[in-house]
Amino acid sequence: MFEILELIYEGIRKAIEEIRFRLYYGPVFHRFLNYRYKYYTQLAWKDKMHFLRLVRDHYEYFEFVPRQMKLTRAMKAIICSGAAQLVLRLPPESLTFWKRVIVYPTDYESKITRMRHKGEVNPGLRTIVFSWTGIMQGLDRLDDGLNLLLHEFAHALWLEHKITQEQYHVLNAPLIEEFERLAYSEMEQLKANEAHFFRRYAFENMEEFFAVAVENFFERPEQFKAELPHFFHVLSQLFLQMPKPLAA
Repeated sequence: MFEILELIYEGIRKAIEEIRFRLYYGPVFHRFLNYRYKYYTQLAWKDKMHFLRLVRDHYEYFEFVPRQMKLTRAMKAIICSGAAQLVLRLPPESLTFWKRVIVYPTDYESKITRMRHKGEVNPGLRTIVFSWTGIMQGLDRLDDGLNLLLHEFAHALWLEHKITQEQYHVLNAPLIEEFERLAYSEMEQLKANEAHFFRRYAFENMEEFFAVAVENFFERPEQFKAELPHFFHVLSQLFLQMPKPLAA
């Protein structure tokens, strides 16, 4: 009897959740994103519905902590869109390691490095940090391979994969190994070649290389595929996506 009541309760809960999505979250987030978040506008309708649900899930899941600013619903929705863009085809556990999103109005001094930052991730505190001006700069320039939202969420995914792989998987381990093999080879080649499709910051370490690769994969897919086809192929398999140029 108790199991039947549990099933009924769960069915009612899901029905209410779906009604809230269709009558509130879906329309509201669509209005926020349809003309402001180009990646979303290019999706097919079915994918848009999935994307909006992911935005809703992250919106409800993350604890948002504004610093010296007011954080509106639209701003939260845009931040959650960066997460939804990366995990669109990934397992539902993706990014659940992270609990908190801190947002500053502009560049800030990190309490850890004591340096000025636009964003960072802190696995010890399970926190992702952004500056709002950094986010907007990434959204205003869609073809320069610089996107703070994608960069920091890529860091978050990479670290989550490394930290939680014994509990659950968000990224395909063999593909990550292939990416690392290619990246190490690319880093060696750069020592004798100053010119590269990626900005030099990518060559700080493997985490930065992955984050910069993700930015370029989504912002400059055609150039990326032409310049670094092996990397592009691995990332397209990793994210199960074939992005369109955002600036088109």
